Amino acid sequence: MTSKAVGIHRALELHRAGRLAEAEAIYLQLLQERQNDADALHFLGLLRVHQGRRPAAIEMMQRSLKIRSNNPHAWNNLGNVLLAENDQEGAEVAYMHATQLSPKMSEAWFNLGILFRRKRQPDEALKSFRRVLDSNPRFSGAYESLGMLLYRMGRSDHAADVYRKWLEVEPTNPVARHMAAATSGQSVPDRAGDRYVKKIFDGFAESFDLALKGLGYAAPELLSAALAERVDFGHQRLDVLDAGCGTGLCGLLLRSTAKTLVGVDLSHGMLAKARERKIYDEVVQGELCAFMRSRQASFDVVNCADTLVYFGPLEEAAAAARDCLRPRGVFGFTVEAEPQESDQPYRIHAHGRYSHGSGYVVGVMQEAGFVGIERESVVLRKERGEDVHGHLVIGEAPA
Repeated sequence: MTSKAVGIHRALELHRAGRLAEAEAIYLQLLQERQNDADALHFLGLLRVHQGRRPAAIEMMQRSLKIRSNNPHAWNNLGNVLLAENDQEGAEVAYMHATQLSPKMSEAWFNLGILFRRKRQPDEALKSFRRVLDSNPRFSGAYESLGMLLYRMGRSDHAADVYRKWLEVEPTNPVARHMAAATSGQSVPDRAGDRYVKKIFDGFAESFDLALKGLGYAAPELLSAALAERVDFGHQRLDVLDAGCGTGLCGLLLRSTAKTLVGVDLSHGMLAKARERKIYDEVVQGELCAFMRSRQASFDVVNCADTLVYFGPLEEAAAAARDCLRPRGVFGFTVEAEPQESDQPYRIHAHGRYSHGSGYVVGVMQEAGFVGIERESVVLRKERGEDVHGHLVIGEAPA
């Protein structure tokens, strides 16, 4: 192994270990010895990305590619940085170079598919995701992206085929299992599995708030307004549980009401974002029904925004909420609504969530022992350009 190869290898090890300054020193030394070393420029560009210096990273990678233009990995990495800088046209050119140089490079085809999806070119995105699976049939992200894209295009039958094939390839994958059930209607679980919820929302945590803002997500505001009519709102006198707290969008509205504010969620990634807000007195990773049962008569308010859309039957959740509330405590939640003409108490949909009937949600609350139950029809957000209709339900534990 040459001295250069030894240096590159050592720098990469340091880089992977997070010792960026030491790795940088090696790359700079190599470039001092050989100003136009394509490898050192490429890898220093990657290091600049991890330092948060994307313009410098682009410069390094472009210099590398002027010297060695046949490196598909450098083109793919350049595309990633350009896309992060919102240069979609530049990213497309870079990814195209990568796929032309290496037609079986599944990572580059996948990135190209993500780019086309962002550019609202669904047919091109479909072609790219399918090229990924042609070269790597075990590429989980391509199945997930392809299935969801087909669903959004109104091609649920095709999405079902994708999820079925994914499940054949990865029979223990919780996302594949849940989405195959949701799109086929076969082996439908009573609720989304904990592993599925964790995996989905851990991967969604970074973009969650921005994505929901773009969908006009209204559940937190709707619930807080309904609770304000029932409890001593805004005076920091109540013990409040934010059940399925996510990144803390509801917590922001509940903080002024809470003497203590507790958040519980399955997703580690979402809870990390919630902690960053510094609004919760306690944040717990766990399944919400088990958590509520463990805190008997501990709360004055239980707030649950769009979390029970991952439950079919709601009896367990309502009973657990009743158990953790003090006398006259209030439970408020939102779920997606079954059409008025439906006679189904609940139903799973191709997007993986459940909807619930109006009579069913009221009946569940009555069965759990709540009084003063009110149900309101609301619009929770937009999806595929259309209103997502839901139920806002609120009830009180008896005195």
